[in-house]
Amino acid sequence: MALFFATGRALAPLVAMVCFVGLASAQAYPERIITMIVPFAAGGATDVTGRIMGDAMSKRLGQTIVVENVAGAGGATGSLRGKNSKPDGYTIGVGHMGTHAAAVSTNPKLPYDPRTDFDYLGIVNVTPNLLIVRKDFPADTLQAFTAYAKANGKGLKMAHNGLGSLSHLTCVLYFQLIEVDPTYVVYRGFGQTINDILSGAVDGTCDLVASVTGHVKGGSVKAFGVADEARSPVLPDVPTATEGGLPAFKVESWLGLYAPKATPAPILARLRQAVAESLADADVQKRFFDLGGSVPKPHQAGGDKMLEIIKADVVRWAEVVKKAGGIEATN
Repeated sequence: MALFFATGRALAPLVAMVCFVGLASAQAYPERIITMIVPFAAGGATDVTGRIMGDAMSKRLGQTIVVENVAGAGGATGSLRGKNSKPDGYTIGVGHMGTHAAAVSTNPKLPYDPRTDFDYLGIVNVTPNLLIVRKDFPADTLQAFTAYAKANGKGLKMAHNGLGSLSHLTCVLYFQLIEVDPTYVVYRGFGQTINDILSGAVDGTCDLVASVTGHVKGGSVKAFGVADEARSPVLPDVPTATEGGLPAFKVESWLGLYAPKATPAPILARLRQAVAESLADADVQKRFFDLGGSVPKPHQAGGDKMLEIIKADVVRWAEVVKKAGGIEATN
């Protein structure tokens, strides 16, 4: 017993020192470059959004944030890298409605659970989806497109950026609502998808406003059915799905940041503060607006809200996937 107490007394200073060093380290954070994992190739909407936030957060944190593109398995490869990174604040990641919600239902081998395996920093960008078609498509409104789809069924060729992608799921939801089963043409990314729409090889797709704004404004495609409560400020002439007679067609895609699970609370708080300060920056807001998106509304902001939205979207897309008879994401 005496030995036990002696040992306890001897250990007390060591425990105190460890706690002090941990606190001091958190207070000094960050002391070196931070890596931001983007789970897709460079140049897409996810990558661009990550880089905008990386630049803005670097100014608040006083350290450079370097983007690392880790593509593969519909975003699962990069997200797994983020999950398995050391939880010290020097690796953060980008995730979205596909990688951190729908993937639970579309990827039976998903190597992480977005509801439990990450500490969230907050949603940073929100953009509605919409339907676009080739410029010579014989319909100019959502009502006319719906009528065409019902009359042609499998004769309608709809492209998407891979099984289980946001463009695929958005189209699945739309066609479930109008009870039509088109022919889906699968591509490996938006670049291939839009090229075949422009050439007329396929009829259209459902994708983010942020991805198609330039093509819509340039007149190279037709657009209708913004899947949101209001028209997109960047495409004010494009009617909403509600205006087109389909109010249930609502898909507001979000993109947010995370840290590995068990990141120390003081470091997590510092990162969340940098996110909030960056989103309050007028320049960041304008850059997202120019892309067709916006910073999150108050009820969407913060790490805790992001987790709530993830849990709700997991349930929502599970229902869509179940009704479709299952969708397995492309690896």
